[in-house]
Amino acid sequence: LYFLSLKIYSLPSGKLSPFRTVSNLLKTKRFSSFMKTALYFLIFSLAFLFCGKIEASRKISSINEYWHFLCNESSDAMNVDFDDSTWNIVTIPHTWNSMDAIDEISGYYRGIGWYRKSVFIPQENENEEVTIFFKGANQEVELFINGQSVGRHTGGYTRFSFNITKFLNFGKNNLFAVKVDNSHNENIPPLSADFTFFGGIYRDILLIYTNKQHISTTDYASSGVYVTTPEVNENKAKVCLRSLLTNTDKYPKSVYVEHTFFSPEKEVVSVVSKQIELQGNSEKYEDNQETIIESPKLWSPGSPHLYTIFTRIYDSDTKELLDEVVEALGLRWFEFSSEKGFILNGKPLKLIGTNRHQCYEKTGNALSDEMHVRDVMLLKSMGGNFLRVSHYPQDQTVMEMCDKLGIITSVEIPIVNAITESDDFDRNSLHMAKEMVFQDFNRPSVVIWAYMNEVLLRLPNKEDAIKKKKYLTAVNRLASEIERQIRKDDPDRYTLIPCHGNFNEYDNAGLTNIPMLIGWNLYQGWYGDTFGKFENFLDIAHEKLPDVPFIITEYGADADPRLHTLEPVRFDYTAEYANLYHEHYIQAMKERSFVVGANIWNLNDFHSEERNNAVPHINNKGITTTTRELKDTYLQYKAMLFSEPVVLIGGSNWKIRGGNAGLDYTCRQPVKVYSNLEKIELFVNYKSLGVSEVKNNIACFEVPFTDGENVLEAVGFSGDRKINDLLKVDFRMISYDLKDTILPFKEINVMLGSKRYFEDKQSGVIWLPEKEYSKGSWGYVGGKSYVKRTRHGTQPASDLDILGTNNDPVFQTMRMGIEAFKLDVPQGQYTLCFNWAELQGCATDKLIYNLGDDEIQDEFSGRIFDVIVNGEKMIAALDIASVYGNQRAVMKKVVVNVYDEQGITIHFKSIKGETVLNAIRVYKNY
Repeated sequence: LYFLSLKIYSLPSGKLSPFRTVSNLLKTKRFSSFMKTALYFLIFSLAFLFCGKIEASRKISSINEYWHFLCNESSDAMNVDFDDSTWNIVTIPHTWNSMDAIDEISGYYRGIGWYRKSVFIPQENENEEVTIFFKGANQEVELFINGQSVGRHTGGYTRFSFNITKFLNFGKNNLFAVKVDNSHNENIPPLSADFTFFGGIYRDILLIYTNKQHISTTDYASSGVYVTTPEVNENKAKVCLRSLLTNTDKYPKSVYVEHTFFSPEKEVVSVVSKQIELQGNSEKYEDNQETIIESPKLWSPGSPHLYTIFTRIYDSDTKELLDEVVEALGLRWFEFSSEKGFILNGKPLKLIGTNRHQCYEKTGNALSDEMHVRDVMLLKSMGGNFLRVSHYPQDQTVMEMCDKLGIITSVEIPIVNAITESDDFDRNSLHMAKEMVFQDFNRPSVVIWAYMNEVLLRLPNKEDAIKKKKYLTAVNRLASEIERQIRKDDPDRYTLIPCHGNFNEYDNAGLTNIPMLIGWNLYQGWYGDTFGKFENFLDIAHEKLPDVPFIITEYGADADPRLHTLEPVRFDYTAEYANLYHEHYIQAMKERSFVVGANIWNLNDFHSEERNNAVPHINNKGITTTTRELKDTYLQYKAMLFSEPVVLIGGSNWKIRGGNAGLDYTCRQPVKVYSNLEKIELFVNYKSLGVSEVKNNIACFEVPFTDGENVLEAVGFSGDRKINDLLKVDFRMISYDLKDTILPFKEINVMLGSKRYFEDKQSGVIWLPEKEYSKGSWGYVGGKSYVKRTRHGTQPASDLDILGTNNDPVFQTMRMGIEAFKLDVPQGQYTLCFNWAELQGCATDKLIYNLGDDEIQDEFSGRIFDVIVNGEKMIAALDIASVYGNQRAVMKKVVVNVYDEQGITIHFKSIKGETVLNAIRVYKNY
């Protein structure tokens, strides 16, 4: 058969290739699957036997290591003789904003950074083509080799490549210089966004060596092979392949192109091939072939079966392998319907998952492959089946993992908040859409292409009716152009525009009629309104657009896992409020079939330099932290979505707690257990607290914590199988009677004006909410809690970035007009630690993402006051703002001796304005 194949390959053009002949033969019913596999194995074994092993025709290697780097506006850093000896040495992936985007100085560097590296190119490669491949650099890039400009790329989130062969000196070192600029450019999206625009080469750089005859390496930095599946069902799948071939030699070359299909079990299921005459100096010659796969194994979240396609180019005369590309293939069919929801392979599937930003604590967006893998694994381990790749295309590794794990995805280009009315902006946007579609064209995980996130959020000239109309016309025109281009380039997938919650604005602009799906970014109950306004909006929107399927592309509430409360309210940043928010949203979405999918905002907390909040420069809406610590919301979704039995104790990251002892020396606090079982029994310190029914994946308990270590065990049963979870809590108990000898006073930490608990994980300290003084105990006397006033009501804490501390929540509340703070402690020596930060009179920028929920400033003319401890003036004429400045943490310690029944009484005496206290820590020395 092998020698027969050589003869057939040498036949004139147009004759059948041997593997196509064999493939056609094997389609007859006379061959069993075993015979087919055996025959394919025989063919390839003989090929290896007579030709030797297939040599690597394409070599790919990274050049990430040992780059000289500096943020530098230099105009001659591309020159070979430029002195970079004093520059920093960095490894790609790299960003120059990993630290200045989270420091206490407003803003971060947005400008030019230079990377320089000497690269040796072996002499043995001089007859090959060399392509450089950038996986991502933000946002304008120009490459120089040996002082010559090779090419430029615009856009910070798509891949790009250049053929660099003619710029290289083979057998020598070559100077690679890369100029990267993340400056604001009104013609490059995104113009603004609720995330940090990290600068640098933050994804891999690769060199690709190929023969002169090869599959294209420069078609929008794609693989050069495009796979479509126009017909898929349970019986068969039709697969079409479009390959772009290049011949950089000046002479024509006769080649044959062969596609070999391997099943998920790595068995050959089909081979198709064609002989082609490649003209000299030709680029992107288009070859089209197709095949049928019988009884396909379908791709789905539950069974992500992947076929593998080896696309190879052979020299027709010598049978030498010239090039090879490998692509994964997932066979599935799908549709969206407002009536039936999302249908995959003929079965309804509710899409529930998250959005994802590509950043990590103190790393910025310069993540390793392993970190990308872990993020997708986190989503899969939660039971999620849907990832909105927001707001920009992400690393290849992310997309590969979605294919492998069965995560349905939506990918979008980074037009966020607004557009620029210019031809350059349009051109860049359309080019980004091309890159997005072609780079992830073959991925079975991708079902949606998206663009224009909340594009009407920041309307320019909205008070000028004529200019506003002109702007909305420009937005509609660009959206229509992108839509037409995407549907032409990929007619098989759906399109989507994610809109913020102003239905009339998008509808009047005509944007609700352009894409195939509409996404809604909704935050009722967070930025304003109440939880119930969420479903009200959905029902009204569905009534107006009854045939349009909706995806809730964003919803979430900020939660700092260090903050907790027994009385959750909007904008308190506690885990408990976020839990209530998600519990409500989940039920509302499950009840509505026209909500075909939902993406939590966000998988992880992420960098947003403009924000302050409880954690400055971080958006805390993630269901994991910037270090991927799991929040309660993650546990909640896992209990709802995961297929295996789940028992998870809520508050698992609240390890140090505190409170006042009751008469039985316990402190009762609620604990939730998340589960997909029917009943849960909770044991506290090895004693049963009883059994609770699980409702909406939650079992609730009132736990009597005692002083010291508390061991909680939640137990459920799946048949005879015991499922359990353990949690150890260090509880710091404070007796109501501070002279109690059974629970002697050691220390207390109180946040004034606050109903929140704050766990200082770094110092191992628990801060308690305030309470009013009562005899024998502790607490404040007089005053009122500070509240932040906004257009949508009040908020319980400031969101100022408190300078000089990482424990911002300790300083973001205060009691105003406080008369005294008293502790009826026994005799001894004590240290009093006063914590202040001036929250009033601070000029703050309005943050667009707060949707009008920014602070309404009260008149403030300053404050001066004395602090008197047990009758002695310890701090005189304290003027926080004048001496230390606004929003800066001020910590003062005072040591006091207490005699007999004296206790501690701290008086605050006003000289000017109202007295304040943000927080106080008191501990006993002796």
